[in-house]
Amino acid sequence: MYKKWLLVGVCLCASNVQAETISLEYKGFYDRLKQVNKGGYQLVEVAFSVPMLPNCHIQSGTISSELNSTPLTYTSAQRLFIPFDDALKDQRALVNLEFEGKTEGCGIAMQVRSKQTQVQYDQERLQQIANEMDDLLGVMQGFPMRYFKDPIAGLNFEFAQDQTVTVTLDGREQQVNTSFKLSVEQINSLTSLQFSHVPTVLSPWVK
Repeated sequence: MYKKWLLVGVCLCASNVQAETISLEYKGFYDRLKQVNKGGYQLVEVAFSVPMLPNCHIQSGTISSELNSTPLTYTSAQRLFIPFDDALKDQRALVNLEFEGKTEGCGIAMQVRSKQTQVQYDQERLQQIANEMDDLLGVMQGFPMRYFKDPIAGLNFEFAQDQTVTVTLDGREQQVNTSFKLSVEQINSLTSLQFSHVPTVLSPWVK
């Protein structure tokens, strides 16, 4: 049984449907990717994923239209790599995800994040990342809400669950687990930031 979903927001949750395969309209992904491409962001992007819940493990994925079907690339963390393709939009393509069993409680998450993460940052790069993230979040909220949103509070660095990470901020060390938050005020006053391990994700810190 196939259930067609339309991607309409930051998170799209599945209803109580007994099905192994769901199909989402490619246009929903395309519209979000178009906003990113139009903005010309150098350091940030939009990432789509299926949260790692017990019954939401992806078995396979495809992007299909009446003309063809191609495999969908995704990671072990279930991040989906959706291409930006005018032809797929015009063909009204579908993104098909096959799960182990019931899809109750599953969904599609959308996150603004840095394209790359690294172990060392300077102030200029952190400021550019924060500014691009703040601008992209505003664009995605649309008119007129973008003019009333609060700016991001800073940046959130995420690490592997089993790692203890040493953070060195302007020569001062501290130990963290799982995540490290850096406020806009800290970004504007720091000189250098170093990590003992590469962050897995760098995303906006929104209060």
